[in-house]
Amino acid sequence: MSKNFGIEFPERPLMGTLSDLLGIPHFTTSRGSTVRTDFLRAVALALGVQEASLSGVVKDDVLALVVEAATERPMDPELVSPGGTVTNKALQAIIDGVTEHGVPGRLAGSQRPEMEVGETTDGFDPVGLSDERDRRLAEVAVREGQDHFRTRLMEAYGARCAVSGYDAAEVLEAAHIYPYKGPATNVVTNGLLLRSDLHRLFDRGAIAIDEATWRVLVKPHMLVTEYAWLVGKSLRLPRERASRPSTAALREHRNWAGL
Repeated sequence: MSKNFGIEFPERPLMGTLSDLLGIPHFTTSRGSTVRTDFLRAVALALGVQEASLSGVVKDDVLALVVEAATERPMDPELVSPGGTVTNKALQAIIDGVTEHGVPGRLAGSQRPEMEVGETTDGFDPVGLSDERDRRLAEVAVREGQDHFRTRLMEAYGARCAVSGYDAAEVLEAAHIYPYKGPATNVVTNGLLLRSDLHRLFDRGAIAIDEATWRVLVKPHMLVTEYAWLVGKSLRLPRERASRPSTAALREHRNWAGL
């Protein structure tokens, strides 16, 4: 029995992430988990592509318009696959563009976090990056370069959690201090190597790092849990000063967490 198209073929995870980021309806795939043209058209319109530009355009050209609108540069020819197939790499490029540049009326580049502007010498200054309103949605996507980012943090922190000192590589994760906003934020000074549970607490703002003392700050409600031991814990810093976390990024995260 043939499948019911549009019902029994689920959307790809990256399609769902992109739909949430842009605030458009979710689309299912067609046979063979193929990304449908109507999904690409909806993405294009959300990114400000004029409807007239999409009239009579084949699927590959719609994809090119979407990628170029999201990334603000010509589409890499390697993103084009034979037969009108839209790869996960192409979808990821669109997501990276959206999180880095924003879109009209949503994730706007003019919406920036309020931060103390000052000189920075640690190689990472979050001032000037667009505010990431949907950062948690972007974090669930599989990103190009994520593994390399983790590898560099493993090297910088000697393959040990920056807070607990835990050394089981299987549960050590690359945590972004300032939310992921494309490849520009995959730098060692914008990262912490954290045990998976501590990574989650950090992302949710339950813990933060005092950029002046390098000590862990904890939300009051955590003091009655087994994580109370984190209070005042000193951060394990990389030996190389150039790899130490950005104080500007830590300050922005601490302010966001309310600590």
